Amino acid sequence: MDINQIRYFLALADTLNFTRAAENCFVSQPALTQAIKRLEEELGGELIHREGRDTRLTELGRLLRTYFEQIERTRQIAKDAAAAYVNGEGQELHIGLMCTIGPRILGRFLNHFQDKNPQVLLLLHDVPSCDMPELLRSGALDGAFGASHGEERNDSLHAIELFEESMVVAFPQGHEFSHVESVPLIKVAQEQYVDRLHCEFRDDFLLFCKENSIDIKIAFRSQREDWIQSFIREGVGVSVIPEYSLLVPQLDYRPVCQPALSRQVELITNNRAAPSRALAAFTEMAKQYAWQSLLDQP
Repeated sequence: MDINQIRYFLALADTLNFTRAAENCFVSQPALTQAIKRLEEELGGELIHREGRDTRLTELGRLLRTYFEQIERTRQIAKDAAAAYVNGEGQELHIGLMCTIGPRILGRFLNHFQDKNPQVLLLLHDVPSCDMPELLRSGALDGAFGASHGEERNDSLHAIELFEESMVVAFPQGHEFSHVESVPLIKVAQEQYVDRLHCEFRDDFLLFCKENSIDIKIAFRSQREDWIQSFIREGVGVSVIPEYSLLVPQLDYRPVCQPALSRQVELITNNRAAPSRALAAFTEMAKQYAWQSLLDQP
């Protein structure tokens, strides 16, 4: 398996058209087709089903697409970092952002950092939490904003605690939850629910439902936080969401109780790598930053 095979497969998965995929990859269609065929032979199964004009991913293709996207994301981060080094652009930081962390708080911090350090170029990468440790250890990321709620941290990584964030239940305006100060988790579980696939508490929540013999009613599942919140606004269901991740206007929310849920938002770095001057400045500002003042702002 080589990088080009993965790149060709992802182009084909996006277009479901061999001709357009080949054009997007700047190769001939026969070359792309042969590369896909060799990839299928190596993996032991078909990735693409072709029947006349009907082209679609097989079940194996859909499964492996996620993993190939992670490989391509890592390759691109490494390529960008190498290009910056070769071009002498030393003042550059690759920072990972977990998609469930809302931009309102971090955006203000990043803006303040750039005001103080205009020579540093920040490259922000949307990275799933499961990929962060390896990307940090490999050096593809200089740092990453993540979140934890009690799990042990790998000793090769160092976490700077920034602020605690409560989990709330988000619901459309006019919902009955708007008449109470907080909502017990068991009440949330009894509502039609929008399942956030990237939620850190997802497994705990599903286990809670099972232990309480609740047959949870899932409206739909999604990795897209913006879609989830938009559908909640339209009345599709409710969901447990980090408080400062709420983006969509006209969404109401209340704290979750019994049990109360919260997470610690952190800046994570590689504990075993000597930081660059840019990263040292970034981490020092994160340590000293008045996070609470940002939390108190509307």
